[in-house]
Amino acid sequence: MKFLIHIFLLCSGWCCSQNNTTESLIVVHYDEGNKTTLGQVIYRYNFTNNVYAGREEIMTIVGKKNGRDYVRCDVGENTLYKNRYLISGIGNIIDLQEKKVLFDGSAKLIRCSNDSIIFYTNDVFKGKFYSYYNLSSNTYSEIKSLTFNIIVGQDVEFDRRKSPYKLEYFPKNKPKVVLMEDAGHGWVSSNTYKSEIPIYWIDDNTFLFPNIKITDLEGSIVKYNLLTKTSKVLGTFSSVSKLPATYQFRKSSNSFVEFYFKEKLFLINPIKETMLISAYKEIDSNFSVEVESKSTGRTVYYKGKEIGKNHFHLTNFKSTVNFAAIVKEIVMGDESYQQGLSVFNVSKLKWENIDAEEVAALVGWIKQ
Repeated sequence: MKFLIHIFLLCSGWCCSQNNTTESLIVVHYDEGNKTTLGQVIYRYNFTNNVYAGREEIMTIVGKKNGRDYVRCDVGENTLYKNRYLISGIGNIIDLQEKKVLFDGSAKLIRCSNDSIIFYTNDVFKGKFYSYYNLSSNTYSEIKSLTFNIIVGQDVEFDRRKSPYKLEYFPKNKPKVVLMEDAGHGWVSSNTYKSEIPIYWIDDNTFLFPNIKITDLEGSIVKYNLLTKTSKVLGTFSSVSKLPATYQFRKSSNSFVEFYFKEKLFLINPIKETMLISAYKEIDSNFSVEVESKSTGRTVYYKGKEIGKNHFHLTNFKSTVNFAAIVKEIVMGDESYQQGLSVFNVSKLKWENIDAEEVAALVGWIKQ
């Protein structure tokens, strides 16, 4: 009898262990002990069977080396691939399983395909070229084929040597063409680093760009057609918010193009040539959030129902089927301060606060 009970307990334990499901939130914190090198620590916050099971340190990285950016997870948008690889906003590749940096160079991520991570470089010194990292062989190579091109669109750039900027087109094996003499001013009034002015390609000959006024407080979205050499203003944007001016296009989950300016979100229909401001952002099929933060914070919705209000940046909202996570903040006047993590548990329909050091990046969720 004792033998049978023992077998039963073993089998029960084995079955329970097989049913354990773990999802982990990947979070990058600043390393307070290595400020001079902009050190960062990557953690895995584990949730097993919908219960928070603590965090574990994956690895530390060096943000700056010899005075230059090295591995930076706190710049731009990070990408998780195959539940294993973290691709930083500047193009570094980190293997979270083997706990090592695979690629410490910088480039623009274009696409992940099977074992290949494809990049594009457009640099004054390095030139323009495609490259890829092979995950199976752990090798980085430039793509030498002159006909290789997976980016929709053509070679269009802003000449920013003098304000207003010119919009220029560089057709292959032909002289440069000036498309617009006045294509806006984009950060000309900024005392900080002047980021790129975004161009969003609808197809190989049609694109959108923001024509930005000199104050960085307003502008218009222009649709340009290379074949007809014509442009059309689809709508205007403005804000007197003290937030730094930001301009970003993103492909929406539907037929719209999202355009972000400061604290505002505009939805553009490039086919119907319409542009409307949106009060809410659809994160996925379950979660949506209020775009503009109010004195009480941003409202979060789950399947159309309000589940809470908090102060947080839109970039610091990461969701999965079972969870949503934010970096909570407290706002005091024009200043904001982090207050740890907060995770919404779908199975319990409630938020759980988790103490955490300063977050450099809320990366996203992986399954184990």
